[in-house]
Amino acid sequence: MPDPFFIVGNDRSGTTMLRLIVDRGPDAAVPPESMFLTDFAAAFEAGGPRDEQAAARLMREVWQHPKVRLWDLPPQPPAVPPGLSGQDAYRFIAAAPFEAYAARQGKRRWGDKTPHYVHHVEHLLRLWPRALFVVLVRDGRDVALSLRRMPFGPNNAWAAAQWWARGIRAGARAQREHPDAVLTLRYEDLAQQPEQEVRRLCGFLGLSYADDMLALEHVDPARIVPDQAAWFPTLFDGINTSAVGRWRREMSRRDQRVFAALAGAELEQLGYEVGGEGRAEVTPREARWFRYHNELMRNLNFLRLRLVQERGRELRLALARRLRDPVKRNQ
Repeated sequence: MPDPFFIVGNDRSGTTMLRLIVDRGPDAAVPPESMFLTDFAAAFEAGGPRDEQAAARLMREVWQHPKVRLWDLPPQPPAVPPGLSGQDAYRFIAAAPFEAYAARQGKRRWGDKTPHYVHHVEHLLRLWPRALFVVLVRDGRDVALSLRRMPFGPNNAWAAAQWWARGIRAGARAQREHPDAVLTLRYEDLAQQPEQEVRRLCGFLGLSYADDMLALEHVDPARIVPDQAAWFPTLFDGINTSAVGRWRREMSRRDQRVFAALAGAELEQLGYEVGGEGRAEVTPREARWFRYHNELMRNLNFLRLRLVQERGRELRLALARRLRDPVKRNQ
């Protein structure tokens, strides 16, 4: 199989839209988020499964991962080839669900759309040294507004600005350190000039372009995980600019100033105007209140998402991510 590619960036930056665009093309299949590539990363870093029994056990664990189970794959995973062990066995195991998903779609190549992997580019390059990455960025204030109705992520402008800026810095670092392997796209450019940007994307990834890739209004809604459908109420309206610059109309002036105070440098770096309201310094007292509010809502949303919406499907793994991953701990 050709080398994989990854669509990464901050959540609510349009990565699902971009996933569906690429998935509509003739060459590549892109399933819903995987997460298992970091959930099982320690096994790779430790050298991979040591023998055939350990490899078979890891394959079963990956195949039963809650994210993979949503991909509607065959019930039994493929067998790990005899004699394959260590990191080579791990690569075979990690690729197997994606290859099965691509085969089911009749595609020759697979990609992954997991925004959080923007913080794990180095790990993925150790797995697949010739992998390619598409970093999708979007004005952080529009991202912050979109996150307000999500059961995950930061819960106020103070927290959102810092979380968004960390993701932007991670993407910029990947672009700087691996310029031939990373392409950065702006959501706004994709919405305003979809054909031009998608052609550029296809050229970078080595994919065939087809006009039908842009027809999101014809996408089968089943491509979205059922219990996440409410997160994308306008996705199937087609590519448009209705969500560009919402912050000018819907974000309070106070929140605009707070966001600019904490992420103004990243906004300017990406060519976004900081806004006429300038930057407001956040006092220590305000920061304490913002932190308390964010932590309270974060924990309530965690319970809402993991226990109510997902019915415990990913609870164990989600808890492990929060404990293990410094980026997740700071969200």
